[in-house]
Amino acid sequence: MKNVVFIPNIDVGNGRNKSYHYSVKSWKQWCDNNDSELIVWEDLIYPVDYMKITWQRYYMFDILESNNIDYDQILMADADTIVHPDCPNFFEMTDGKFTSTLTDGDFEWMNRAINGYSKMFWNKEFCIPSFEFFQTGFVIINKDHKEFFDKVFEFYEKNKRKILDSYDILLTGSDIVLMNCMRKEFDLDMKLLPRQFGMMDMVRKQLFHWHPDCFWEDTLTNLYNSGWVYQFNAIPPSEIGRDRTYWMKRVYEELYK
Repeated sequence: MKNVVFIPNIDVGNGRNKSYHYSVKSWKQWCDNNDSELIVWEDLIYPVDYMKITWQRYYMFDILESNNIDYDQILMADADTIVHPDCPNFFEMTDGKFTSTLTDGDFEWMNRAINGYSKMFWNKEFCIPSFEFFQTGFVIINKDHKEFFDKVFEFYEKNKRKILDSYDILLTGSDIVLMNCMRKEFDLDMKLLPRQFGMMDMVRKQLFHWHPDCFWEDTLTNLYNSGWVYQFNAIPPSEIGRDRTYWMKRVYEELYK
């Protein structure tokens, strides 16, 4: 049995996935170098107005089994990530636990999201502290965690209308906060890897030269010295036209060509 890297890459017609092929190509090369198998999921299970893709991806056990793919561990990675070719084999670091890395981005957003969902679904404040808030764009799981995801979908079905309404009410994402709260609620043991396996919010960290007034050099040396897995989120409009597609293309080509 091999370890699997599972990436959702679904075209829903809004052009959002136009840069995801850079992610897929980087993970394919990493898998080839680390005796792992890349699985790219491209077909919806439900319409997105019933369940967002971010929730549907948690059916990865069923998707793999229905395609007769056996596995040891699964990394579920977002399609807006690029992995450095020298990234060490994180599958060897999990101790068989549910494994992720901390969300290291906007702390105002994170705390507002946690408090909003805690009040809306559990009638209390802050179901978890922000220093335990893992990111769902890099999660390693195995067959021992099927029971947890069964509980996740039971919760979804029971609270479906409320969850769909929460997106417009709270304006703080879709699955990530509820997954964090449920991980705590169901007492699932978790291992956290260092932040270099989930580099995010890179504009705020001044790792991109994205605006004419940036005083640092237009180089990605600091980015490559800071982490192994790069998540291209929270990229604001740029006066010099450097959007997510630009950065994913540039990082991929610098690292792999």
